[in-house]
Amino acid sequence: MSVQYNNSLKKKLCEDICLHGKSTSITAKEYGIPLKTLEKWITSFHKDSNCFDDNDDNDFKIISSLKNSIYDDLSYEELKETLMKKDIEIARLKKGYMVKEGGMGKKEFITFYKKNTK
Repeated sequence: MSVQYNNSLKKKLCEDICLHGKSTSITAKEYGIPLKTLEKWITSFHKDSNCFDDNDDNDFKIISSLKNSIYDDLSYEELKETLMKKDIEIARLKKGYMVKEGGMGKKEFITFYKKNTK
């Protein structure tokens, strides 16, 4: 059974440890939290000190590189078509082949069998 901890507790403990120099192991024992769980929180806190702030607006952060991307100007139908094409390509790659346009618009199937694709 997993235990859910609220973000205010996570932030308080991370601030105590990272900013005020409290011991990680003593804090974990004091609050009855597994040490590895507390260490994961601390790692997240080091990467972004606002990661445990309560944001009621939305749960997702917009990646700045996607702002003003090529998808902004597409209509709903064009977005659906693009997504469908990407899904098909992913399915093909999972099966081990990809489609390459040949001469005269013919599609060629290239297999990755016995090749290192990584």
